[in-house]
Amino acid sequence: MNTANEKIFYRVKGNRFLFIARSIWNIFWFSIGTILSIGTGSLFISGIAGFIWNNGKLHTGTLNFGLFLIPLLIIVKILYTILLRKAQFYIISNRGVTSEGGVLNRFNQTLRLNEIQSVSYTQTLIQQILGCGNIVISTAATYRGGIVLKDVDQVKIIYNTINNNR
Repeated sequence: MNTANEKIFYRVKGNRFLFIARSIWNIFWFSIGTILSIGTGSLFISGIAGFIWNNGKLHTGTLNFGLFLIPLLIIVKILYTILLRKAQFYIISNRGVTSEGGVLNRFNQTLRLNEIQSVSYTQTLIQQILGCGNIVISTAATYRGGIVLKDVDQVKIIYNTINNNR
């Protein structure tokens, strides 16, 4: 989308504080689920393996492998979250609005300014306190008929920029 005649007004990411807070919340619950599922599964499988091959004692190799998987999966989830933050951004230019990002599945969605039918923004109480919000841009298209710019700082300024240039 970046051509010689294009003027980029904003290149923004979501609000850093909200991203970190949501990520910590999600990683916490992911960790709890991982500990419960893999921990219980490892204990169960090592018990069965021990019953079959180890005279009724826990099979420690299987148990240790399961206990090794728990922190490994949590670290992978944290790295994925960091990479996701680095990869995702929004571009507002005189040609259109673009949402780019993804780690394993990359995406790039662009709406040309002349296709935009409506622009609105919403702010939760926390977003109001932090000065950010969600901008909803919609078109007449039935498939992928819009973009939501989540947790954008300076939401009113960016909203007005998009609205005034369409």
